[in-house]
Amino acid sequence: MTGKWDALRRLLSSYTLPNRSGRIIVAAVVVYATGSGLFLAGGTVFFVKGIGLNAAQVGTGLTVAGLAGFLTTVPVSMLARRFGPLQLLRMVQVWRAAWLAALAFADNVWTFTLFASLFMISQGPVLPMVQLVVSAVVGERNQTRSLGVIGSVSNVGMCLGALAAAPLLSFGSIGMSRSILLLGALCCVVSAGILGLLRVEVAAPADRPARWHKGLLPVLRDRRYLALTTVNGVLFLHTVLLAIGLPFWLVESTDAPPGLLSVLITVNTVLAIVLQVHVAKRVGDSRSGTRALRVAGFTLAGFSLALVASSYASTWLTIGVLVVAVVLLTCGELLQAVGGWELSYRHAPADLRTEYLSVFSLGGAAVGIVGPALLAVVLSWNTLGMIGLAALFLLTSAAATLVGARLARAERHDAPEPEPDEAAAV
Repeated sequence: MTGKWDALRRLLSSYTLPNRSGRIIVAAVVVYATGSGLFLAGGTVFFVKGIGLNAAQVGTGLTVAGLAGFLTTVPVSMLARRFGPLQLLRMVQVWRAAWLAALAFADNVWTFTLFASLFMISQGPVLPMVQLVVSAVVGERNQTRSLGVIGSVSNVGMCLGALAAAPLLSFGSIGMSRSILLLGALCCVVSAGILGLLRVEVAAPADRPARWHKGLLPVLRDRRYLALTTVNGVLFLHTVLLAIGLPFWLVESTDAPPGLLSVLITVNTVLAIVLQVHVAKRVGDSRSGTRALRVAGFTLAGFSLALVASSYASTWLTIGVLVVAVVLLTCGELLQAVGGWELSYRHAPADLRTEYLSVFSLGGAAVGIVGPALLAVVLSWNTLGMIGLAALFLLTSAAATLVGARLARAERHDAPEPEPDEAAAV
């Protein structure tokens, strides 16, 4: 019995960060993700039933909001040069809470679009600031594994939020739907308060440029890093495939029961929670980061082809193929995340890390804008479209190999020369 408890303790310890500050960050992320889960589960219901919007109005408003978030990601992230990453992270949490609460009282398409756009301004800077804060707390060596822990507990928080929204949605009243958004706003405020307990110093860089955009020029000239951003952005399509592609394909192109979708989403979530940390443990340098992105491309291509196969199978075989497809999609999701975390941070110069990481995050933000339209074209071509998508992922996998090799060469070239006495000892 003691051995079982020890094994359980070791398992749970792999989902925590090594010190008090790390545990504070994990707690803040869980609360923040719970708020996101509440919003995702109840937001659309309120927009349709509470405000009275139709699907086209919701889609258009969210597209405008996504564009606003994309355009403001870098300028807002640059405020870390003045306030520091930790303080900016707390500020965007409070900003997010304010406009999420405002969304709960939107009463037409115009206020909905305005409040949603202001809300989305807080989205882009979160991951770059979390990367910088985590690095300051656990050190650069343990950063990717720590981000794996955060990714895992973030999924737990999302599940908690979705589960908490379910009973409120069951009442079917506008007031209950509105309360879901208000609870989400409260989670953001609580998350900002928890981050206030951190006692680690995450200071703004002392040598900030006279004008905020001056620091962006080196990033825009760094073709290797921009190529990495593009590769990561293409692989980030897995988010749209899970949210839109899989449900649409299951309903329109297979004979699987629609209720299977909730099972498949659960499989994805559970696997992400269980495997994220273990995948992150295996990535700790440029070589392993490149390998993660390369394999992510292969697994996402496999997912696309598995969807094609599912449309030519009978019911029970279709269910099995769709489960395999979701496993492949989840593997691609996890590998893309850890590969992107490792390479984006490792190849961002220390004195320009804020600029580099904020630009890198634009790849994922662009997917939120372009992805749904691209997927609509792919799905309209049915089998041929999914085969074309698989080819895109394979090409991206090859591109990841080339970009990773160039980044590794640049890293070796920029490495400091050994001291004379060290060279002699070797």
